[in-house]
Amino acid sequence: MAPLPVALALAAALAAGETPPAPPGDAPPAAASPAQETPKASAPERETTEVLLRRCMNAYGGSRARVRLGRVRAAGKLSSRLHPGETGAFSRTFVRGRGVRIEVGFAGSAPEVQVLDGARAFRYGEPAPKPVSAALHLEAARLDLPALLEDREAEVQDQGEVEHEGHKLRVLGLELAGGARIEAGIDPKTGRILYARGLARSGPRELELFTVFREFRVVDGILVPFREEGYANGEATGEVELTAVEFLDEAPESAFEP
Repeated sequence: MAPLPVALALAAALAAGETPPAPPGDAPPAAASPAQETPKASAPERETTEVLLRRCMNAYGGSRARVRLGRVRAAGKLSSRLHPGETGAFSRTFVRGRGVRIEVGFAGSAPEVQVLDGARAFRYGEPAPKPVSAALHLEAARLDLPALLEDREAEVQDQGEVEHEGHKLRVLGLELAGGARIEAGIDPKTGRILYARGLARSGPRELELFTVFREFRVVDGILVPFREEGYANGEATGEVELTAVEFLDEAPESAFEP
């Protein structure tokens, strides 16, 4: 799902069984999550998970991408269901094994900051509610793709094939801590991850975050999707368009201050 605080807030409301605030005016109906088709059973003739994961990692830049994508800062703009007709500023810092910081700002409102530092999650400088914490953990997991799948290859589950926007994708899944799960829809021809799906139990409902990746570009030899479309529990939440990506030698400690 959408990698932005407003989307995570909406997801948290949905997971808690609350009704999210409706945008003013006549808004179009919310889109359903793409790729809702149940993956088909694996066919014996398909290549192994190991081969697919190697192709996927190589598509993003191989061993160099594993290192560079583990410490990355991105900035751009976003649209949000909670701010119809507006464009906000977006920035994100991710460090593998540490966490993620996301900042969003819209004109006329205070910036929203969400931080995951290890097991601790914060929003607006305060401990985050459990649904938001769960969403941030899923966000960190999907930002660690595809390296996370390769690192834990023995635990990866081949969930078969699914049709997604005219592409036949292989779906690989991985169980995370606390009963959460991350899934990647991989194009076996190119090795690119065209969507990621995160699932977690938080509150009375299961939380589903679904992100569609578009506009792939190469930055310093590393493949990066510059457009991310987000959905939370079947509701369209927003879109991020990146304008700058920087691979960090070291992330500043301030990135993880609440």
